[in-house]
Amino acid sequence: MTTLHGEPPGPEGAWGIANVADFHADPLRFVTRCAREFGDVVRLGQDNYLLCHPRDIEHVFVNSQRSFAKETGQKPTWAKTGSYHYALMHTDGKDWLYKRRLLQSLFKRDRVDTRAEPIVEAAEEMIASWRPGKVRALEGDVAPLAAQVVGRFLLGSDLSANEVRRVTSFLAWSFRPLPIRIPRWLPTPQNLRFRWSVWQFDRAVYGLIERLRERSRGSSNLLELVHQARDGEDGCLAPPWYPRDEVAIMLLAAHQPTAIALAWTLYLMALHPEVDARVAAEVEQTLGGRRATVEDSDRLVYTAAVIKESLRLYPPVWMTARDSLQEGELGGYRIAAGVSLALSPWVTHRDPRWFVDPEAFRPERWLDGSLERLPKFAYFPFGGGPRLCMGASLAKLALVLVIATVTRRYRLTLAAGAKVSPFAAASFLIPQGIRLVPTART
Repeated sequence: MTTLHGEPPGPEGAWGIANVADFHADPLRFVTRCAREFGDVVRLGQDNYLLCHPRDIEHVFVNSQRSFAKETGQKPTWAKTGSYHYALMHTDGKDWLYKRRLLQSLFKRDRVDTRAEPIVEAAEEMIASWRPGKVRALEGDVAPLAAQVVGRFLLGSDLSANEVRRVTSFLAWSFRPLPIRIPRWLPTPQNLRFRWSVWQFDRAVYGLIERLRERSRGSSNLLELVHQARDGEDGCLAPPWYPRDEVAIMLLAAHQPTAIALAWTLYLMALHPEVDARVAAEVEQTLGGRRATVEDSDRLVYTAAVIKESLRLYPPVWMTARDSLQEGELGGYRIAAGVSLALSPWVTHRDPRWFVDPEAFRPERWLDGSLERLPKFAYFPFGGGPRLCMGASLAKLALVLVIATVTRRYRLTLAAGAKVSPFAAASFLIPQGIRLVPTART
């Protein structure tokens, strides 16, 4: 019989504030320190634990779906601006199952594969504005690119320049780093600008739905599917504003991680010219001067390893969470009902038990056989279990094709004076300060 321990260890925190100040000052450093000092299950605060071992992460993601939930709060009963709680990502139980089945067809492999050409076209549109020797603020390039890729894939239409601006502006103001954390209800200039961006984004989503409603009839895109949802059918919760919620969250959830991953990958290649040179050689050998196609995504083996290593070091979603619905056990500790469990790819991906020299950027580790016995959930940039990110295959395809398209034309180097750092905003790992200089390949 296994003896269960009581409460797991963790930092005490200053003045009894349960480590809130330390966490907000530098979330990445805080959770990394906690994992290294206190082990695989860490008490971060009142009813808030961090899970670090692949075994426990798998248990939460895969083995005990009925014991853990992603959303347990009350949902609004009106179409609240900026609140999208009826979207698939924010549902659980029968409601989640209904919507997952409804939307899963969007991300079938054969449908994803047919979108390769629009992805390459969007990448070519992005680099068409680049000039050799001129500094590019990369976040300003990859965000519109990702928005167009997602718009073409989910909605079957380009987003207008105004729609792209509203989407990217909302994201920029939602995850804007501030020197101090200010409550959103205070009428500061920053908060007023944030509220305006939320309102603008909401209007953009409603405008998209109206603009594409007729065109979507009879097609297999997101708008047609969300209008098929029936409130009350098999546990589905679909109020009249459900289409707005789903379109908004799908745009954000599919757009933001792809943009983040692309920015970090191009940055790492710029920082490691030997990696860039090997990617360029593989692209040249595989493509021979032509455009990349969906078939090339399986041939660009080293390029895919570079992307996997980038996702290991800088996972776009650096932390996710689940709530325990009933008492249980994790890592030898008793877990009470109502505890919030944090699972962090940032922490687990950099654990030396699973990755040799974990802070180093080494794409070769994915090709040399050294990771053959890697525990399944030592690497989980797209989550796992039944809630595995539906858009993972689209994101992987987009990253390979965009990297190949950029590398065909340009070598990127870090701009002089550029100061790059990750900003842990909510669940996203936002790149700050990536300024690169393109040089035409000869």
